[in-house]
Amino acid sequence: MNMLRTTLTILLAAVLAMPLLTAAADRGRPNIVIMLSDNLGYGDLGVYGGGVTRGAPTPNIDQLAAEGMRFTNFNVEAECTPSRSALMTGRMAIRSGTTRAIPVPGLPVGLAPWEYTLAEMLSDRGYNTAIFGKWHLGYVEQRLPLNQGFDEWWGFPFSTDVAWYPEAVGFDPALFAAPRLYQGRKGEELKALEPYDASVRPLIDGLIAEKSVAYIKAHARDDEPFFLYIPWSLVHHPSLPNPGFEGKSGAGRYGDAMIEHDHRVGQVLAAIREAGIEDNTLVIYASDNGPDRAEYPYVGNSGPYRGYLGTVHEGSIRTPMMIRWPGQVPADVVSNELISINDIFPTLAAIVGGRVPDDRVIDGVDQSVFIRGEQAHSNRESLLFFAGEHLMAVKWRQFKIYLHGESPEIDQRGYQELWAPQAYNLELDPGEYHDLALQNLWLLAPALKPVFEYVHSVEQYGLILPGGKKPEVFETSVPFFSDAALDTTMGAIKQQVMKDMVKSKIDEIRAYFSGAEGGQQE
Repeated sequence: MNMLRTTLTILLAAVLAMPLLTAAADRGRPNIVIMLSDNLGYGDLGVYGGGVTRGAPTPNIDQLAAEGMRFTNFNVEAECTPSRSALMTGRMAIRSGTTRAIPVPGLPVGLAPWEYTLAEMLSDRGYNTAIFGKWHLGYVEQRLPLNQGFDEWWGFPFSTDVAWYPEAVGFDPALFAAPRLYQGRKGEELKALEPYDASVRPLIDGLIAEKSVAYIKAHARDDEPFFLYIPWSLVHHPSLPNPGFEGKSGAGRYGDAMIEHDHRVGQVLAAIREAGIEDNTLVIYASDNGPDRAEYPYVGNSGPYRGYLGTVHEGSIRTPMMIRWPGQVPADVVSNELISINDIFPTLAAIVGGRVPDDRVIDGVDQSVFIRGEQAHSNRESLLFFAGEHLMAVKWRQFKIYLHGESPEIDQRGYQELWAPQAYNLELDPGEYHDLALQNLWLLAPALKPVFEYVHSVEQYGLILPGGKKPEVFETSVPFFSDAALDTTMGAIKQQVMKDMVKSKIDEIRAYFSGAEGGQQE
């Protein structure tokens, strides 16, 4: 009898565990959780030189980094909406018409329904998909998460600073509707919830964490995997922490908000662990761009890099990023290889066997072999950077070449013509102080190669204009520095010599890419 009872107990336990074991055995389709912080500085987290030294320890995020691969050369777009667009599509925002972070509510801007999103790709592979938090990729119904591949959404479609609009002197709700939170499921009517105002702002990430934890618990034993996208509101201005975290850091509101942010990330990680799905859940943590300067000192820290949100300096476009997938991604590894937020889409597609569209340009590259530790180097050698519609700079290996300049105030947003390119070795000069272009004109060749490839791709596939429904093909030209800028009187003989050398080098490169004089056609 005792033996029979023991046997039945073992069988019952096995039956109850079968859904979980089935999910865990499906290594080709892991659960995927992407957490995206908002305006987090490169130097804010402990593992990136911040944390305790900034008065705000980040033990949960630091532990996540130790349990996976941490990247020190992860690159995003210059602003919020462009980065989120790149994450969702694997395409530079310039191609999708999503180059600006402040689209006007009610107008058909944001991510076009034509785009094939990360959520749609995973949904096509049988994933349940959900987003809790900030969307910022469109305000009209056709461009909201439930129309872009997500099964469930709770959150807000705009940037966090709109919560402060009703507090502004002269604010007129008749001209600008008070922002609200929304909730819905695919196939159901989207519900407008309570206003998202200054009273809700400090509570919002606690609610995002609560929704995320509940979702993980509800879907941990499903036969099919899930994709959970958590775009946090913290630490975006106004960085107001939950009242329970006020004064926790001794470093003001921003420090308190950092401590809360780390705690919220920890809540999600704990839910994954307690659900018993840690080994089959791929977790990505990153930031959409660097910190703003909205209200110093209550802003983030860019570490050794210059520049802030809206620029293409390293302090804006280089952010923390880490991946954990036990048994698949090696633990406690730090890489300075060049990778991009565009790479996440094709990398996850390769991991789960998803479809990557072949009727459009996908700027991301598959990094799945690299992140598994099966090769030493990234599959990426170069990357373009835009500020709005302007092509500003190119990264190639450890070098960064500016084709257009920022405002004379290097930490401010702006755009100006350059009389000649600027070049920096980011490994030796992370602050971008020492222009090496004059001594290294050879850098123009590898720098302009991806520029010409981009131009050719636009001529072939077109671009989606802001508010557009699909790409439009039109003639373009190489977005380099203007002839007028080159013809400006430069004064010094050294500058004149450089001008002649630069023009000569451009002619050679153009000839190479046009097939002239025996060159090759790309």
